[in-house]
Amino acid sequence: MRGKRIEAHAADALLDRGLTVNLPAPWLLRKLGKKTFRYGVPFPKGQTLCRMAAIFCRMDLDLKELKAGDLGATLECIARNGKRVSRVIAEGMVGDSLLARILVRPLAWYVRCHMTMKGMAELAQVILLLSSPEAFMNTISSLATMNLMAPTESQPTRKGS
Repeated sequence: MRGKRIEAHAADALLDRGLTVNLPAPWLLRKLGKKTFRYGVPFPKGQTLCRMAAIFCRMDLDLKELKAGDLGATLECIARNGKRVSRVIAEGMVGDSLLARILVRPLAWYVRCHMTMKGMAELAQVILLLSSPEAFMNTISSLATMNLMAPTESQPTRKGS
């Protein structure tokens, strides 16, 4: 059964349909007996990736300090950047429409309040895999190699006739 689920996710990814993830259900659905609901995470467009990157750049992260495992530094980092992390996840979960832009902050609050840190990390990995920043890096490296100020040569002229 698990193999068929993985194949279905792979087919969705190849067809640009996005992936579905299980999220904790809101209060009303939990009262009706539904613990989780499925949400289709769309493939982020370029604008969404730019907004996610802008939020990430505003974080003051020191990875060496976090990897050291000091509890005080880790808690301080969570206190400083917890809302921003949930906003990055929410930006990746919504599309690029105006309605989606309005829903980012409430969705970030919902994710922060109803998901475990492990669940948020898994969701962030899914969004990062879907956003494929390597395509952006390929574009930037291609543009960097282009020298727009260099003269372009037209067809060579032949001497004599």
